[in-house]
Amino acid sequence: MEILLVTAYIAIFLIIIRYSSFFRIPETGFKILAGLFLLKILAGLALYAIYAYYYNNRGESDIFKYYDDSLILFSALKENPFDYLRMLTGIDSDAPHLYKYYEQMNFWIKPFDYELYNDNQTVIRFNALIQLFSFGCYNVHMVFMNFISFTGLVYLLKTFLPFMKGKKYALLFSVFLVPSVWLWTSGLLKEGILMLGLGMFVYYLFRLTQKVTAERITGFILAVLILLIIKFYILFAMIPGALTVIFIRAFPRLNKWFAAAVVHLVIITLFFNTSLFSRYDLPAIISAKQKDFVNMINATENVGSRIDIPVLEPTVVSFVKNSPVALFDVFFRPLPGDLHSVIMIPAFFENLLIWVLILITAVFFCIKIPREHIPLILFCLSFVLVLFILTGLTTPVIGAMVRYKAPALPFLFVLLFLLTDKDKILRYLPKRKKK
Repeated sequence: MEILLVTAYIAIFLIIIRYSSFFRIPETGFKILAGLFLLKILAGLALYAIYAYYYNNRGESDIFKYYDDSLILFSALKENPFDYLRMLTGIDSDAPHLYKYYEQMNFWIKPFDYELYNDNQTVIRFNALIQLFSFGCYNVHMVFMNFISFTGLVYLLKTFLPFMKGKKYALLFSVFLVPSVWLWTSGLLKEGILMLGLGMFVYYLFRLTQKVTAERITGFILAVLILLIIKFYILFAMIPGALTVIFIRAFPRLNKWFAAAVVHLVIITLFFNTSLFSRYDLPAIISAKQKDFVNMINATENVGSRIDIPVLEPTVVSFVKNSPVALFDVFFRPLPGDLHSVIMIPAFFENLLIWVLILITAVFFCIKIPREHIPLILFCLSFVLVLFILTGLTTPVIGAMVRYKAPALPFLFVLLFLLTDKDKILRYLPKRKKK
């Protein structure tokens, strides 16, 4: 039954990819996109096998726990369809009689919410909706999530394509085939929905800088809403880069690097003073998040990839002092001594590839960067640095660190390829002798 359903839904999504105008991309035919989509399905199955048979701890595995909670929400459909709709939509979902369902769920309520939206509920609701079509087959949910994630990655592909002419395969690798992106955006995880919101955000941001239309404004607002309900901190990490792009567009005569510095300085100043103009104290929230994560890991047995990170205080000095360590951990770990599980091995070789590419970029740096590339370069640089620092400051587990940095990796690889002078490399390659 499950094999038939999975095959049927894969076929349906392939038909959509084949005939939808959205997926018609210059120099990237249906066969390439279909192959990339099927590779994501393969990654989803691999992730399922790893957590089902290698780790064998269903109750604590992210790829299962939201699905299992959705079964409880979905059970309300038979008892009272209106209760199912209340919990699914969030409209009147705090009715007292609904707590009999919430109390059965393990992850509907977060132990630490920091007064932010509970993104666990987004994934549980998504799964409860897909239950209508899956008949209780887990991997059907994985296929649906993969199509959502794949759509987000296609948005990124369409955004980067005009900037990466002559680098088609480097672009396809950057967006779809970086190991952490390939694996962690292919399971039944928050990252699937996140990649849709992220891809739409970047796509419509750069489209809006070219021409403002109602369709593009609507798409951008929808992207922001998706990010707000799935992973708020990703939206936060993109704000400096996004405002830089907008500022450059508004003041084209200003030096673009100077404009970026001004925007980031203003945002950093506002960040450390959020308590003065809002009910959120962001430095205190991030500090508390680190403390709670560390306490949770201390209370958990057999966390093989745990590392010690410096205590983060909600002060400018503490953030500045700890940021270099955070960047090092996210950029360079896992190190050879950190390889305590099989799932760390791909991440280690991925890091090796990043180090090699950074070295190549340094040697063959593109001195004459096209002016039209600078906004994207600044956005990528800003997003990668902000997300990597936030991840390194708050995450005391290498396995989690590898997963949390995955959304920024397409931007890191695109950044490195944009800053590398392809012609310089070709000059050093041996020329083929003409016959």
